[in-house]
Amino acid sequence: MLQKYYARVTQIGNSKGVRLPKELVLSLGSTEVVLEQTSEGILIKAANTVPPLNQWASLFAQADTSPEPEFKEWDITLNDGLDD
Repeated sequence: MLQKYYARVTQIGNSKGVRLPKELVLSLGSTEVVLEQTSEGILIKAANTVPPLNQWASLFAQADTSPEPEFKEWDITLNDGLDD
């Protein structure tokens, strides 16, 4: 059975917040979370900031590998009137 935690909404600066118990944060495996409002309340889930290793190959396959266009606007800065 999953552990149930209780917390109180408190003032944090100009906002309201809930402090998460250390054990709960450690069990998430991440310090970043996603908050979802559901019909039953607020769901707090660990944010997937780095995709799992088994998805990397497909992500790299989708990446744009075309060469960068040549950036010629740097030439404008040469005529800005400033001395070297």
